[in-house]
Amino acid sequence: MDIDRNQALDFLARLGSHPVVSFYERTVLSEIELILGELGVDYYYDGFGNIIATLVGQYDEGCPPIAFVAHTDHPGFEAVSVLENGSLEAIVHGGVPQCSLTERIPVQIIQSDGARVRAETRGRIESSTERTILIEPISDEPLNILCPVVFDLTDFDTDHDFIYMRALDDLAGCGSILAMLSTLKNNPQCGIVQGVFTRAEEVGLVGARLIAESGILSRDTLVVSLESSRVLPGAEQGRGPVIRTGDAAFTFSAEAETILVKAKEELQKQDPEFLVQRQLMSGGTCEASAFLLYGYLATGIAFPLGNYHNGTEDGQIGAEFIHKSDYFSGIQLMVESVVHAKYRNQTQFRTRLQVIDKRHRTRLQDG
Repeated sequence: MDIDRNQALDFLARLGSHPVVSFYERTVLSEIELILGELGVDYYYDGFGNIIATLVGQYDEGCPPIAFVAHTDHPGFEAVSVLENGSLEAIVHGGVPQCSLTERIPVQIIQSDGARVRAETRGRIESSTERTILIEPISDEPLNILCPVVFDLTDFDTDHDFIYMRALDDLAGCGSILAMLSTLKNNPQCGIVQGVFTRAEEVGLVGARLIAESGILSRDTLVVSLESSRVLPGAEQGRGPVIRTGDAAFTFSAEAETILVKAKEELQKQDPEFLVQRQLMSGGTCEASAFLLYGYLATGIAFPLGNYHNGTEDGQIGAEFIHKSDYFSGIQLMVESVVHAKYRNQTQFRTRLQVIDKRHRTRLQDG
């Protein structure tokens, strides 16, 4: 099933125009809400500000519900007070590069009206009981506090091969879910498919844990966590999306993974050069683990990510980047996985394992 690649990139550009930090995802969630409205996909907010979108296709009999989950936040800072000299005290949210805690790094202070005020980090506040840093605005204009502060990097840019953004982790996951829903809305050959957009992942999978704890998703739902994850050996850029077998904390569910394996097999029948990788992504913990803790069957897809959490190879700050082909192929894998979900137990590998050669069986029985 063909996807609209220009639309998929446009979704990313729209999401990237909203700077996000944990607990400050309201504007990007509003953009997701707007896109879902344009697509005609039903959605609602839970009690914690997460969005759950639901698409009911034509073939729900025999298919478990499938939920694709991605988070809307990104590591950054929260300005919490103005000091006497005009500098800001800011709390660190998530895993920011070490250099931003020690060096002068350009940032943007995001005001409530969307205005971006240029500033620089000025190192850690050692006397604080929390992870806090000083931020010094470049101008003297009055500032609202209790606001997000993000690295001064591109919202969205592309070249021939790559997509560059401040926060591909995990707006790429959000964009891919929206592109999948758009494709299936026009060709509803699926059962019940949900897009789940969560908050505050970078500070401990908070939104996902609250959803999993609440049971708001049916307990027979197969959960697929979408992430942009650090490049690793066997999870390389330009070699396709990664079927994620686990993370730093958990091994994921083989039963949930079968829908992705079936999709890979179908896509490679259509195009033998279709690339998919399969790897344990041990660089961090993702939202699949939150759902596994509460008894869901969960698996994951990862887009191999350069400059993870904006940290460059030389220890500085840079835009995150993923390969375009990995992004587009990941969306295709998602679409195909729900179209063929009812056949998830009929993968080539499972079929081969279940058929035992009679000669071998007899030989073992005969000693």
